[in-house]
Amino acid sequence: MKTKYLEKLRDQLQNFQASKADIDEILSDYGQLYDDALAKGKTDEEIYQLLGEPRQVAYELIDTIKIKQHKNKRNKIIALMPFISVIIFMILGFGWDLWHPGWMVFLLIPITAIIMTTDVKNAIIALSPFITTLTYLLLGFKYDLWHPGWLIFFFIPMISIILNTRLKDMFVALSPFVATIAFMILGTYYDLWNPGWLVFLLIPMIGILHTRKLWKMFVWELSFVAAIAFYLYMGYVQNNWATGGLGFILPVATSIIFGDMNFVWDMPKGPMRKKVYILLSSIALSIAVFVLLGVLAQGWAYAWQIFLIIPVASIILFDKFRVTAIMPFIAVVLFFSLGYFLHIFQWSWLAFLLIPMAAIIENA
Repeated sequence: MKTKYLEKLRDQLQNFQASKADIDEILSDYGQLYDDALAKGKTDEEIYQLLGEPRQVAYELIDTIKIKQHKNKRNKIIALMPFISVIIFMILGFGWDLWHPGWMVFLLIPITAIIMTTDVKNAIIALSPFITTLTYLLLGFKYDLWHPGWLIFFFIPMISIILNTRLKDMFVALSPFVATIAFMILGTYYDLWNPGWLVFLLIPMIGILHTRKLWKMFVWELSFVAAIAFYLYMGYVQNNWATGGLGFILPVATSIIFGDMNFVWDMPKGPMRKKVYILLSSIALSIAVFVLLGVLAQGWAYAWQIFLIIPVASIILFDKFRVTAIMPFIAVVLFFSLGYFLHIFQWSWLAFLLIPMAAIIENA
């Protein structure tokens, strides 16, 4: 019975075009399993049921063989990529003096690993930092667009949102990034920092579109449109932007009337109260400094960074202090400030390396 069972298994494996080496290995393993079962006193019929029908066994094993072969090929490609990258780098360098930007070929190492080991959706998300970095460097070195080329990094979270968010919520989630990109382009190329900041009002206006009551949505949207129109009229026609800003009382009042904005003062007691005071003070200070820099120094282009104090203060006050938690904000400030004030966006992007470095040091 053992010989007959193994012969049937061999025939089925050959039908599935398994290699001779794989067939010999499988038959050896199943022959040993058969002998072990006989040694335990089992009958041939019991062993046949225990091991399974030869065709079904072969069908299951061939999938395992294919997966194993595919995995081996994949791992070989990943393991070879560092050497392939070095060879390409040396050819570009010695052959065409392209040491720079030839060094970018080393990005093929992590890119290959991601492609070979990740499903499509997660691969796209994981590859987005490399794609955006390459695009940013291309914009910078070839077209000297370090600023506002850095906006390309916003596509990293945007791609993740697009792939992981329902269509209904996608526009709301994307609106802060789209508004920031529009604001920076309007400011950089057309010097419209003011009233270009009005694009940020798209964020609540898009959110309002989810309001179930149509009349309520219409009134709310109309309040924003009226406020914006009044602001632009007072600014461009009357040259009085400050008075125009009073128009935004209208959407705030509308929100209060509809009950969507409530003022509740429930100050905690004890040490937590002091922390809340500090956070509220940081918010007020950030707004004041932003407005002062914008109005007095025309610093709308860089004053937005002051708002990063708010999340940093919140992390420090209400969470366990960790350098890794605040390092992204520090990196953003260093990156933009060095690039904007010293005109070295081609180097300031290195500030983002502080994020993984901080994580390594803190978790080592």
